[in-house]
Amino acid sequence: MKKLLLLAFFTISIIACKENKKNSAKKNATEIVFKDLDLIKSKQQNEIEEYLKKSNYIFLSNQSKSFQWKSEFNDDIIQFNGKGVFVFLTYNLNTYNKLLTDLKKSTYQYSGKTIKNNLEVESYTKNKETIFLSTMNDAEKGKKVYTFTFI
Repeated sequence: MKKLLLLAFFTISIIACKENKKNSAKKNATEIVFKDLDLIKSKQQNEIEEYLKKSNYIFLSNQSKSFQWKSEFNDDIIQFNGKGVFVFLTYNLNTYNKLLTDLKKSTYQYSGKTIKNNLEVESYTKNKETIFLSTMNDAEKGKKVYTFTFI
């Protein structure tokens, strides 16, 4: 069930990236850092919205209690499902590597790697929280998509 839920979020996020891509200058961009992503789940919706706006994210859509935000300066997307799960998606390997480095320095513990349907998923856990990391190919863009799913 979790894998099906994750695949659904990945698919929706990729579609949102494709449909809402804008060419923007990268000046004045505020990068999301792992610490902020990790704390998002503990914030109220209005605090999350305020933080994302300050970080130069724009609201994309509200689909069946699923909220999507996209960076104004790159292809990063954050999607919330309204039930405590959210996905951070990026095409930028540097962004992914920075977040991964910070994740590894955090109190999360590596839980292992699984492969199903040619999708490799690594997981990290802390208390009752789990973060799934995956990398997929976006055939249309010819790029890799890097995701962090926070549950």
